[in-house]
Amino acid sequence: MEDRGEPNLYLPPEIMDDILLWLPAKSLCRFKCVSKPWKAMISDTHFVKRHINRATENKDVFLQRRRVIFTDAADNGLYTLDLDEFLKNHKHVLLKNHAADTDNGIDNDDDEEDEQVAATKLDYIYREQPSVRVPFFHSCNGLILLELSDLELYLVNPATSESKHLAKPPLDYYEFHNYNYHLYGFGFDSSSSQYQLVQGDICIHDDDIFLGWWGTWFSVYNFETDSWRHKLSSPHPYIPASSQMHRNENGVMLNGRFHWLMKSLKRYNYDDEAFVIVALDAPLIRTREIPLPPELSSGSQLVKLGAFREWLCITLATVEPHHAETYSEFWVMKEYGVRESWTKMRVSIPYAELSHSGFWTESHDLMVFGERLILYNFDEENPQSFQNLSVREIGKVGRVGVYIESLVSVRDLIRDLNNMRINPWIDRRRGKYSYQSAG
Repeated sequence: MEDRGEPNLYLPPEIMDDILLWLPAKSLCRFKCVSKPWKAMISDTHFVKRHINRATENKDVFLQRRRVIFTDAADNGLYTLDLDEFLKNHKHVLLKNHAADTDNGIDNDDDEEDEQVAATKLDYIYREQPSVRVPFFHSCNGLILLELSDLELYLVNPATSESKHLAKPPLDYYEFHNYNYHLYGFGFDSSSSQYQLVQGDICIHDDDIFLGWWGTWFSVYNFETDSWRHKLSSPHPYIPASSQMHRNENGVMLNGRFHWLMKSLKRYNYDDEAFVIVALDAPLIRTREIPLPPELSSGSQLVKLGAFREWLCITLATVEPHHAETYSEFWVMKEYGVRESWTKMRVSIPYAELSHSGFWTESHDLMVFGERLILYNFDEENPQSFQNLSVREIGKVGRVGVYIESLVSVRDLIRDLNNMRINPWIDRRRGKYSYQSAG
């Protein structure tokens, strides 16, 4: 007689494992409560690695897990935004064709014509550290490096709500050093399967007798020992360009190196800004110079360094961006390290400050014009197309970036480093998807 009992719902472990790899990180965090075996499987280092790589191997999963992260204009709040989901449900946004008002640009407070998007505040950060500002953040493999207003460094995973306080780098190399500014870099080296965190302390002393000690002292954080290492012999002969000194700067991570816009002390003249891009190989604490576009290298025009998609980018800048002239062009280096590959690009919206968020689709790039988010179409056939975005109840924004939700455990990061093998993220932010192996 046929058995009419309860149906057999058993699934082989490999099938269950594959199903779970498709799910968002936040859902999997909740599923850890289902049972001890599920918790062990979801927490396993190899599962975490495969969960990350699933996003690099599948465009739909990548778009499902990509998030925009930003601060408000005063750096008093940190927020995340699922812009891919918003655009999926509001397809008309990318079909609108707005023309720029060349007299006023977008510097107005009328948000009635803007598309309203909703964001989520990362409240848990402020529960642990109330009444703080977040003047700096950088993202990599789902982890966010935060510098709070008291110069404390935290590593945070927004998807799992985990955080880790990092040891401070030593600042007592020499008693007469005066550390006025800091540079930061946070990334993942796929060749060594290691996270990289560097801090550059800028030494500028009022007394010219110490001119030989001016420069940048780089320290590299060791996740295994929760400590920093640095070279004590002499600083690297660079200090930030004056346009970079108004706040601590995060390095642009491309081609396995961190990049900053600096003034070379090798050609030092107090009245002459000899601009160069300094590329740092973090494991070796070794630097190389990358030239700027010929028309910008003399220092007659203030500029800022950033990234446009997967290219280094130079935008024009002023000392007082809120009361300054505006610009309509910027430069991208389409072949890394090749000066002749610098290409001028134009925007129809005049800007005083301009940066790329790290988010783009096949048709539009999310740009930050001053304190406004703009979806801009750089298609040469339709260069005037853009759409204003306004974040509901927030409005103007400060720093803007992108991260991919992941299960990487901040607390277990040190233990798991030797077992992690993650596909590189360098080109994963672009909308036109391509495959890249772990190599």
